[in-house]
Amino acid sequence: MKMHSLFLKKAAKYLFIMVFWLLVWEVATAIIGSSIIIVSPRVTFARLFSLSQTVEFWHTIFTSMRRIMLGFGLALFCGIVIALISARVKIFHMLILPAINVMNAVPFASFIILALFALNSTANLAVFVPFVMVVPIVFHNTYKGIISTDPQLLEMADVFRVSYLKRVFYIYIKTVRPYVLSAAQAGIGFAWKSGIAAELIGQVRGTIGGNLHIARIHLQTADLFAWTVTIVLLSYIMEKAILLVFNRGGV
Repeated sequence: MKMHSLFLKKAAKYLFIMVFWLLVWEVATAIIGSSIIIVSPRVTFARLFSLSQTVEFWHTIFTSMRRIMLGFGLALFCGIVIALISARVKIFHMLILPAINVMNAVPFASFIILALFALNSTANLAVFVPFVMVVPIVFHNTYKGIISTDPQLLEMADVFRVSYLKRVFYIYIKTVRPYVLSAAQAGIGFAWKSGIAAELIGQVRGTIGGNLHIARIHLQTADLFAWTVTIVLLSYIMEKAILLVFNRGGV
């Protein structure tokens, strides 16, 4: 009964927040008074519902999601591996750190333009750009987690001559897990923003970014807002899915 009451209170809190911002959106629409600049929540969700009735809408979502999540997954894997090697081999850390810092500092618009020159197909933009954007986040968080490992546990591992691979599984994972989870939660947002921007700048057809580009050209503000809401929802769902995997899978 207590759990049920807590759930209802939490649901009511989120409902209140959502209603509040919808009202702010509605008021902003009334104040601005231009459907080219902003459309109301009612118009936005009506258009989103209309789009969702088409096969093209779901195919577009699947195409963008598949590429962005591939880039994110590769970044998560590579970032963790690079951090593990860096913690083990100091010279490797010294050599790789400047490249990671450059990836972290350069705006993703620059990487998108460079990728347009280098890649044979614009379809790969939504894989490459999220990969480049997320790797530094995962690397820095994972490396910080590794060096934060309890030194007494490492000393005990030295005494018993535990192999590095066993240290990774039995010592480092427990310490590093919260850092990797934090990186994954932050990185998924960066992956979606950079991936959609890559599709938009590259004018990739049949993608969410491509549809944003079309909406911009034709001044279809309702479509622009509908696709933006879709992006926010997808990013939120993916973040919660990652959290579920980490919690249920014991990662």
